[in-house]
Amino acid sequence: MWKLLEVVAVFGVLFVPAFARQNPNNTRGVCILEVPTIDIIAPEDRTAGLPRGNGSRPDLTKIEICCSGYEKIPHTFIHCQPICEGGCENGNCTAPNVCNCKRGYIKSTEEPNKCIPTCPIGCVNGVCTNAGTCDCNWGHKHSADGKYCIAVCTGGCGTGGRCTGPEQCTCSPGFEINKDTNKCEYYCKGGCGYGTCIGPNQCSCKPGYKLKDETCTPDCPRGCEFGICSAPDTCTCKPGFNLDKSGTKCTAHCSSPCLNADCVAPETCACKKGYTEAPGGGGRKCVAYCQDGCENGVCSAPNFCICNPGYQKEFRGSNRCVRRVKRSILSDIHLELIPEEVLEGH
Repeated sequence: MWKLLEVVAVFGVLFVPAFARQNPNNTRGVCILEVPTIDIIAPEDRTAGLPRGNGSRPDLTKIEICCSGYEKIPHTFIHCQPICEGGCENGNCTAPNVCNCKRGYIKSTEEPNKCIPTCPIGCVNGVCTNAGTCDCNWGHKHSADGKYCIAVCTGGCGTGGRCTGPEQCTCSPGFEINKDTNKCEYYCKGGCGYGTCIGPNQCSCKPGYKLKDETCTPDCPRGCEFGICSAPDTCTCKPGFNLDKSGTKCTAHCSSPCLNADCVAPETCACKKGYTEAPGGGGRKCVAYCQDGCENGVCSAPNFCICNPGYQKEFRGSNRCVRRVKRSILSDIHLELIPEEVLEGH
């Protein structure tokens, strides 16, 4: 029996067959195995006959071995200890593949049979050392009190920003990241044009500029009628317009004169009041308009007729032209009673 145990001790671990059973004396990790008595008797001792075994049959003998999942403790008689496959770093193997961590350590989520140091308040963005303190990851540093690992943003994140990751700034509402400096700056929707953003959606304009539609634009205090204020006190006309002598008004330009009309748009004439566009004038010439016409005469001004030769106004203020009659001895005769055919010599 002892020689068999010596053989077991040489190999360290003996896996228990299915028919081995736990030691009834409840010795931790020690099992009882029945083996043929002849196997534990040296050949030279077998000639004297085999002793009766203490097993379930006369030819079987009970021996003590380490149970499955246990191994013999070196330099001991028959003391067995549990085996944790993969080890039990920073812990105690209390049963087969059962690793209980030592004080100050917890189970690793990545390696089940490994215990890692634990810090009382955690160690986010770092690794807890054996001393129970945090060793910060790259891009992080210890907080002022040394308890936490906080992200590092070189030079800070500017006004309205906070460092949320290594070299990563997160801006508050009303701020935006400047891609050149990687810092948070005031944000003005649409920009400030000729100004500076001094607060969320708040522009400060340069001299000569004023705030319009939430941006800074050139200011022309004297005005810029029909034109564009392109710079401080500078009026620029659109194509087809000319700047007048005052420098504050743009007037339409017509390459040809507008007769009895005004140039109201580039190359566009509009007749003055009392005038109408002349046929064949190409939109550049307007003639006087007489509402009732000018029979035997010409409309020379709005609602004013000039009679043709041989005709005269019927009466003062009238636009009707009638034939002129020479005065004679017959001037006292009521000529209006004489038929026109007679007066014409017919």
